[in-house]
Formats: sequence, structure tokens, C-alpha cells
Amino acid sequence: MAGAFFDVDYTVLSSNSATLFVKYLRQQGKVGARELLVTLYWVARYKLNLVNFEYLALRETRKLAGQPEREMIELCNRWFDEMVIAYIYQDAVAKIEEHRKKGDTLVLLTAATTYLTEPLARRLRVPHFLCNRLEVDEDGNFTGELIRPFSYGAGKLVLAERFAAEHGLDLGESYYYSDSITDLPVLEGFRHPMIVNPDPLLRREARRRNWPVLAFKS
Repeated sequence: MAGAFFDVDYTVLSSNSATLFVKYLRQQGKVGARELLVTLYWVARYKLNLVNFEYLALRETRKLAGQPEREMIELCNRWFDEMVIAYIYQDAVAKIEEHRKKGDTLVLLTAATTYLTEPLARRLRVPHFLCNRLEVDEDGNFTGELIRPFSYGAGKLVLAERFAAEHGLDLGESYYYSDSITDLPVLEGFRHPMIVNPDPLLRREARRRNWPVLAFKS
């Protein structure tokens, strides 16, 4: 059995979800311009593969320690409905439907957290998603830790391989759609690496390897 796995930022969405989230918080008066500029700085470094993802993700997650998960779910559901839906590539939706008709197992595989990925998967009718998950204690509050393995770089491939084993999928017959050079270890693990609106480093690698490059348009 084959699967069709999709990255989210700049692949299913035409923007970066972290940037959209901080923009939304700014609209709500919850953060200032400085926080938005800092986010844009880190997103730029992320696209150039210059980020220590583990350090950055844990630094941000630890700021949430003690806060109720329920409040994050409610906030992100509002954010998704009010902002994120407008950034979904219709070309990505069409590609998902193409794989659905073929009978491929549909999966979102992303470095985003559950709080974006779950409503997006629900909206797209994608039954499975693999993403970064924040640890929650028995009282329903964040502990400040991320659950390992991280859904980033080679960690994404670990999650995909586990999922494939559990669901009887063959990654040797499966597809992975991504825009980012940070996903190179994942793309190498699939029979069909599908490059979408790639960053400059991944575009160069795709040309070298003769991988297909798709252009999803807003």
C-alpha cells in the first residue's frame, strides 16, 4: 500500500504557520511588533537550514509551562478559522483529492504542532497527521517539554517509518511533498519525493537529483 505524505508550511499552506500565528496574536493585541520581527528572523533562518530546531522549539515550548492546553486549543481553533483557511493552496487540495481517488493513505507530516495540524487535517479530510506534540500533565497543563522524536529533519522520517509499519504502508511506493531543504532526509526515504515551491537550496538539490518540481499557486 502507498501513502501520500504532505508537509504543511509552504506546501499545503502558502505561508509559514508560525508567522501567521504571531500575526494573529498581534491583531488580537497579545504581542507587539518586536515579537513579529523576531519570528520573521527565525523563519528566514529556518528556510536557509540555519536553525537549531531542538533548541528553538524547546525554548518556545518552555514558555508555556503551567498554561492550560484547553486555552491553546481554543485560541488555535479561532486562529485557524479566522486566518489560516485563506492560506490553503487549492493546488494542494487538488493533489490530496487525486491521491484520495487512487486509494493512497493520506498523512500530514509537519514540524508544526498539533494545534494547527489537527484542524487543518480535519478541514482537508486527511485522516492522519504526524507533527510536534507538546507534553501535557495530568491536570491538562503544559509541562514545557516536547514529545520526542521531534517532527523535524530526520525525526520526521522516523515518524513516517513508524507510521508505515503500523499501517502496512511501503515508503518505497509512497510520496512526500515538501518545499524545504530541512526535509532532505525525509525526501530521500520515499520512492516519490515531490518538490513543491522549493527554497533555493532544495531547488538546487532537486535539479541535481532530477526530482519533480511542482508550482502551487495562491
